[in-house]
Amino acid sequence: MINKTVSLFLLLLYGTLSMGQNETNNWYFGDQAGLNFSNNSLSILTDGAMDTPAGCATISDSNGELLFYTNGQSVWNRNHGLMDNGTELAGEINGTQTSIIIPKPNDPNTYYIFVTRQNRSTTSPEFLPGLFYSEVQFSDQHPLGTVVVKNVRLALSVTERLTAIHHAESNTIRVIAFGNLSGITSAPNQDFIIFNVTENGVATRPIVSTQRRTISAVGAMKISPNGQYLAIADYGSNYINLYNFDNDNVTFNHHSIINSVLGFGTYMPYGIEFSQDSKLMYFTVKDTYNTSFLRKHLIESTTGIDQTLTIAYTRAYEFGSLQLARNGNIYVANFEQDNPLTSLNLIGVITEAENFEGDSGFQPLAINLNPGRSNKGLPNFIQSYFRNRIITENVCTNIPFEFSLDTYAPVEEVLWDFGDGNTSTLLEPNHQYSTSGEYMVKATITINNAQADLYKRVEAYELPSIDANERLLQCDLDHDGFSFFNLYNMTEKINNPNPDYDLFFYETSLDLDNDLAIENPETYENRSNPQELFVKIISPEGCETTSNFFIETLHIELPNLSPIYACEDSDEIPDNGKATFDLATKENEIRTQFQMANSSLLTFYATFLDAETKIDPLPSNHNTATTTIWVRIDNPDTGCNGIGSIDLIVNPELPLDIQQRYTICDPSLQSVISLDGNTSNDRWEWRNASGDILSTNRIFHLTEPGNFSVTVYKLQRGIWCSRTEEFVVNDITPPVFDEVKAGDYEISVSITGDSLYEFSLDSTYYYGQSTSYTFYNVQPGIHTIYVRDMNNCEPPIATEISFIGFPKYFTPNGDGYNDIWKIHGISPVFYRSAHIEIYDRYGKLLHTMNLKSNDSGWDGTFKGEVLRSTDYWFTATLIDLDNNAIKQSGHFSLIL
Repeated sequence: MINKTVSLFLLLLYGTLSMGQNETNNWYFGDQAGLNFSNNSLSILTDGAMDTPAGCATISDSNGELLFYTNGQSVWNRNHGLMDNGTELAGEINGTQTSIIIPKPNDPNTYYIFVTRQNRSTTSPEFLPGLFYSEVQFSDQHPLGTVVVKNVRLALSVTERLTAIHHAESNTIRVIAFGNLSGITSAPNQDFIIFNVTENGVATRPIVSTQRRTISAVGAMKISPNGQYLAIADYGSNYINLYNFDNDNVTFNHHSIINSVLGFGTYMPYGIEFSQDSKLMYFTVKDTYNTSFLRKHLIESTTGIDQTLTIAYTRAYEFGSLQLARNGNIYVANFEQDNPLTSLNLIGVITEAENFEGDSGFQPLAINLNPGRSNKGLPNFIQSYFRNRIITENVCTNIPFEFSLDTYAPVEEVLWDFGDGNTSTLLEPNHQYSTSGEYMVKATITINNAQADLYKRVEAYELPSIDANERLLQCDLDHDGFSFFNLYNMTEKINNPNPDYDLFFYETSLDLDNDLAIENPETYENRSNPQELFVKIISPEGCETTSNFFIETLHIELPNLSPIYACEDSDEIPDNGKATFDLATKENEIRTQFQMANSSLLTFYATFLDAETKIDPLPSNHNTATTTIWVRIDNPDTGCNGIGSIDLIVNPELPLDIQQRYTICDPSLQSVISLDGNTSNDRWEWRNASGDILSTNRIFHLTEPGNFSVTVYKLQRGIWCSRTEEFVVNDITPPVFDEVKAGDYEISVSITGDSLYEFSLDSTYYYGQSTSYTFYNVQPGIHTIYVRDMNNCEPPIATEISFIGFPKYFTPNGDGYNDIWKIHGISPVFYRSAHIEIYDRYGKLLHTMNLKSNDSGWDGTFKGEVLRSTDYWFTATLIDLDNNAIKQSGHFSLIL
């Protein structure tokens, strides 16, 4: 009797269908992953029992308590056990949107599970392709639910796409699938197939609308929360088709085609979701180069051009399904690239989904599901659940907030809690916050006799605050009552300063009313003393405050400020005429001189105008040539308390003539090198590479190679200045011959050395000023090449070269000139052996010579007889010191 009373009470309470947001409180998806969105907070659920690679669905009751969840094949109850008769549903778990759960209107105990199937099951042949539904009943006998009707086939051929929207006036849920009504496998997928779920159950006849075909059965389909738009991601193409949807008449009108990514290559869109205000569409897309993109599209562009932006892209993993939550955030499934069965324990979130600018607050790996893991899919819900929301805009504390509601059906009652202790029962209340800050607004709404809680975090922006009649004081050095003011220094007078405030200044209140601002506020010269001005302060959020203030000059001068001296080398750049001045030490000196309070501000500036206007203060270590700078003292309460000038004087550079590199020469060629630290300096320190002092004398003798330095000191204007020069001492490195070549009456020489060199052939004349030289018109023979250092530091070197020559003729006439024929340039110094044969024109051997007899040559006779004038032939085989054979043949003339 008690149970029957409770059931009757529930029926009365849910006289019509309740579509709050509590039904979406619990999400179960992926590999035992779960999220809970109760009380506008996010928590991780670790009790899920489902492991599914892609699509799934979850449903909670109107109080936000879990009822059951499914992957399209199995159903788990709120205790995470398999529901009674909750197995062998017809859905395919790899599908994009395998399932969606639909409550039966006017019956809180009945739910329908719609599932999609693309392919005939290989393990269960009775599972044909199509759209199916099963019925779940809750009762006293089955408080955890039972599947009472299973796998009723509604359509013969559908894609993986499945979504739903509520129609408030008829209290109907429209379940929308996409495929082809004919059921013919080869027919194009181009039909929207809509089944109404009413208080009488699931309609047996669908509403069909034929539209544009899709290439692929893969890719999500979502309808916007307000029911005005529907989008289909076509994974087999680069496109997303966007439709206008008339929920009253159940008709579609094609809106636009969206390129998922502009560029070359193939791009495959997959996940789809709308922002809670239904103005932006988000989608995921993958290309053939294993790059995954998250993008967004502004549906109704006011510019007339396609407004589609990339939020993020990655190759480390892939973006999968998208799903809007009751908090207005959109969540992004992540899974391993090219392996949907491998999961990640981190998913992404878009926290500013209604903002088209920037990245919309996207955080790619924000939610840790551990120990659960994300796969490709997220739960699929009736999109109407997410329409209910609080609408307002953040404003300043001096402006009331205007609150309203956007809901799927008329609100019967509402209780507002503004988060500051104030409440309201008006449908569209105004509320002004007395203190700036963030507030959590809660609206408890009643629709169809059922309550739901809506939340929205708002911020009341701080209003800039400045006291009236503030004074900005300026120092007047010439006592004429006029100075330049940087009016922006009024920022220091603002009670809650912010560097991002915008300040505008006006000479009169009338100018303020007409917004005729002063054009040169950084260098404004007062017109009277004192002078009243007006300021408008605008915060980055647009909060505005106006006030008057006064500018006034006072004759305050800082006398007798001593100069600052610095060494020229203090900036570690010698001979540049600049130095680094220690202004921090000077500040302490001035504070002591004028007995300044610690609260007083002291700042240095490059020019008097900079000091007046407090623009570009100098750093504590100021690098400059000799100049004059200005110091300004400010009282933090009243303003300028004195301005004075200070001379910065750079001491002259210390004289020091040290080269970067020296060479210890051959003692036989040059005397010892001595370095001079300059007599005008006061002290000298010669150091080795380890920093050890080798000498403190002015003169330093170079005796060994290495790295050295010298530091000289001189007392200049009361400070010790120094200068350091580093130098390297090299030991002598004699030059070496690199290459010596002879041929065609030329000898070319190249050497390796550290100097410039002169070259001589046979020690006659020297030529050149380089590391190479070529001698021309050289006669065959043995020649000696000499090389000497032009700086007379390195020892000379020499080498011999054999220049082989085969004479073209000889004249054996006894005149003592060219009487014999021999090969020039061969000797035992360069060759082991030689074999030379001479023939007449008929090949008759006339004479032979070896390495030794070649010196005597051939006198042109054969068996004591002088041969006649004609041409003769020779062959020569020479063996060099490396046993290389050199063969040569030719002919020459005997001329009498």
